[in-house]
Amino acid sequence: MNKLFSIVILITVFTFLFANAVIVEWKAEPQHNKIILQWKTSSEENVEKFIVERSTDNNHFIDIGNVEARGPGFVYTFEDNELGIIKGIFYYRLRIVNRNQSVQYTDVLPVIPNISIIVQTWGSIKALFNR
Repeated sequence: MNKLFSIVILITVFTFLFANAVIVEWKAEPQHNKIILQWKTSSEENVEKFIVERSTDNNHFIDIGNVEARGPGFVYTFEDNELGIIKGIFYYRLRIVNRNQSVQYTDVLPVIPNISIIVQTWGSIKALFNR
């Protein structure tokens, strides 16, 4: 029984030594012409900020915003309103920047946006005049 207890303690210590932020909830919800990203942490040791990254191919990510760390247990929300007229899947991840500038990444969330036909049509009209 003592061996099992020792192993559990080692795993727990290992997790917190190498993970400055423990994300317990990470989700994305498509809404009308935007995507709402939400995450919650159970631990934020020396975390400075969260940088939200987006990709259209799940390989090349760009920064689309950042959120300052507020402490463990806080529910963070970020709205991506810059979807444009691209149809397909968007991929999101968080880059967690620590005070010593080391970084961690969350898992990638694929999301299919809910873009209205009005936005799609307006984007097509604008494209005609940009030639």
